[in-house]
Amino acid sequence: MTSLLLFLGITFPSSFLPASLQEEPPHPWTILIYGAADNNADGHMLDFLNGIRAAVADDPGLQLVLFIDRHTGFSSDAATLGENFTDARLYLLHEKTAERLDGGAEFPEITLHSTYEADSSDPENLRKFIAFSKRRFPARSYGLVIYGHADGMTMCPDEQCHRQMGIAELTEKVTEEESVDFMALELCNMGGVEIAYQWRPGNGGFSSEILVAIPNAGPPLDWHRIFARIHGRGHPTAAGRTDCIDPVEMSARDFGLLAVEEGGRGRLQAAAEHPEEAARESVGAYDLLAVEQVKQAVDDLARELAGGNTKDLFEELRGPGPRGTVMNYVRDRFGERPYVDLYDLLKRAAECDELDAEAREAARAAMEKTDDLVLASFGMSGYPGFEPGKNGVFIVFPDGDQTERRLFAADSRLWQRMDWYLPHGFKRDGASLGSWAWCRDGATAGNSIVENWFELLDSWFDDSSKDPEGLNSYAW
Repeated sequence: MTSLLLFLGITFPSSFLPASLQEEPPHPWTILIYGAADNNADGHMLDFLNGIRAAVADDPGLQLVLFIDRHTGFSSDAATLGENFTDARLYLLHEKTAERLDGGAEFPEITLHSTYEADSSDPENLRKFIAFSKRRFPARSYGLVIYGHADGMTMCPDEQCHRQMGIAELTEKVTEEESVDFMALELCNMGGVEIAYQWRPGNGGFSSEILVAIPNAGPPLDWHRIFARIHGRGHPTAAGRTDCIDPVEMSARDFGLLAVEEGGRGRLQAAAEHPEEAARESVGAYDLLAVEQVKQAVDDLARELAGGNTKDLFEELRGPGPRGTVMNYVRDRFGERPYVDLYDLLKRAAECDELDAEAREAARAAMEKTDDLVLASFGMSGYPGFEPGKNGVFIVFPDGDQTERRLFAADSRLWQRMDWYLPHGFKRDGASLGSWAWCRDGATAGNSIVENWFELLDSWFDDSSKDPEGLNSYAW
């Protein structure tokens, strides 16, 4: 039929052609691996890559494209990618070899023979990498894996450039055209509802439909186990297995469910060998198409709580203490991490008779929406009562009244030191902070009315002694 139309001189835009006549992308999936390893992740990341490409084993349904920025002093590995280097390079990964790539129009600085020191904390480089990969290796679906370091406030530190990437920078500088279907973060402390909301579809910039992230600080998931189960029918690696997913049929949702399932099995194996180290491990897969409803429900609860004297009670529900939550990171061995499991907090609020009926009902409604957000999750023995598929995503809820005397500084409340969690953005020490859509959306600046979760926290923890007119800083 197509040849007949062309013979007659009749052409149509591809969108008007029947699906059977439209040109299909040559591959079902292109997996983009962004290696922000200009830090002590260098070396560890190369082991991570070796496991993935051995598991993929050149399956024609998957393409593995790599951007990696390495650092001197941490690894001298010359085997994984064919040579040792400390700059930024692009590769197409095969099972046993790595094909070095030129950067084309997107990365003219990267050639087959150049030495280019990129700033891997600059979201512009991530944008160019996604654009390059989509043009050079088109596919039906795109998955992005980011490997490096993070703390839930910033990510991808680049030690040579002395800079970190802000969470909101990704949506501000990476466009909607570079959005992906699936995203996995091999970064600590990134399983937060605010992060999920920042990168949701329809935000106007970069987004992903499915996000896999680690709420705590822990080692990478067992990606070799995950990719070992993604194989087309007839691939030698799939011979004799009944648990493989054909990449032709795999959706982003399927990918997220598989990542949690096999990641959990790998964690259980590690726990058997090192029980103390693995006790506080967890991971979640989140449906970002559902996160907007979560925000609306949590903001509804915030407005209910603002109407009564609920601060002390809600802090008790948060913990730590006799009612401490399943996953409470207010203080851990890495320092201050003001993150609390969202579903568990809401569940405790919904069951608390000391809250009024309206607040309890708002908490129950937010629980249901959080359950929709968390596709799958697991938590190890350090989280008794963890409910898979419900727990596993945190919300920022600090012990904001806590004060500490810091070296060469007066007493300072934790909330005053949390200026990274703001609706407006600013720069400090090479990092772009604030500008959280979660903190900004649903609120009217300057009206001194609590309308969302951020404004509730600010009304509870702001130091009013610094505001003699009695206007809390939520009138931002």
